[in-house]
Amino acid sequence: MKKYLLCFLICASLSVYGFSQNDSQASLQPAQDVYFMKGSDGFHYINDQYFYTMKFLGENVEYMDNGAFKIQDHLITLIETDYDTSIYNNTKGIEEEKRVLQAYKDVELKYFEEFSEQKMTVKEEFFSNKDGKLFYLFSMDIPLDKVNTDEDYLKRMNILCFIVNDKMATISFPLFKSENEAEKTAYIKALTESVAIFPANIDIDFLRRRVLNKDNEDLVVDVVEANVSFVVPDYLNVVNSNDPMLWSASFPDVNNVKNAVVIRMTEKTEFDSLEAFNKEILPQGKMGEDDGRMTLLLKEELQNIGEINGKSMRLQYMPKGTMRLYHAKKMTFETKTHYGLVMFNATPDTYEGNVKRFDEFLKTFKIQTK
Repeated sequence: MKKYLLCFLICASLSVYGFSQNDSQASLQPAQDVYFMKGSDGFHYINDQYFYTMKFLGENVEYMDNGAFKIQDHLITLIETDYDTSIYNNTKGIEEEKRVLQAYKDVELKYFEEFSEQKMTVKEEFFSNKDGKLFYLFSMDIPLDKVNTDEDYLKRMNILCFIVNDKMATISFPLFKSENEAEKTAYIKALTESVAIFPANIDIDFLRRRVLNKDNEDLVVDVVEANVSFVVPDYLNVVNSNDPMLWSASFPDVNNVKNAVVIRMTEKTEFDSLEAFNKEILPQGKMGEDDGRMTLLLKEELQNIGEINGKSMRLQYMPKGTMRLYHAKKMTFETKTHYGLVMFNATPDTYEGNVKRFDEFLKTFKIQTK
């Protein structure tokens, strides 16, 4: 159950009757659970508890006493809430995902109608951003007898919902009489293109580099100790591994699934040769064999890409104790001081959508061998 309801936050702390844009005073201090990082054309909302970010376009952000904030003349309230994971998780389909999103709407509508003591007009829309992430936008018209029409009154409440890991993010955008409805909708949909969902703690230092990269220069990760570097494309969401010899990131979230990229580097002193490293790191069994960690269903040797100079292969496997199928690519490399493994892991439904981008990522590797 939600600890507090969006309708209560809006109705009780701001008051529907006579609600206008001047009712809330800006606070000099940010709300406790909201962290913004300023970029060249907006503010990046960062939530490292539930591991996601998004960019709100605008030059200034003001924090309201009630926990909302104002940016580019838009009043916004953002809440993360629980949903029924028995109905939807990343083993389920899009119809189950839609069910939990609409269930949230049903709860909010019930409370708004109880508050207003009448039925409310509702509009709803499902849509996906360019990465294929599903969003749900619904809106409720505020009855005119509940507002002061002599002021710039609250006309409609727009609420955007989407799944982020095991939570539901809900963002409310009140529409006032003076505002343009089409511009409001365009602002909301533009926001969805910036949503980035991470599988673990965000690498804040790298994110800061990305946010402050006004000239859109290549963002290079240079692992000096291991004599390897590579360019991080803008679609990879980099996580904090707390290990200088381990780098990981994920591709954009689709249906609550995040394809992973992992790079692990090991000092050469731990192995007699690259061949010995390959034997330890890469699957050695035959198709259909269970090595105690997984059942190998496919193993195909591939040509190396770019400066990757070890061994490359494609795999299909099922982890021990599951019936879930995964596709992967693994490739090894050798620098003058380290051996390295690069791994791409995906589900059958997401592999084809990201494997070409992964191959392009491999072409950016620079490996120092002497």
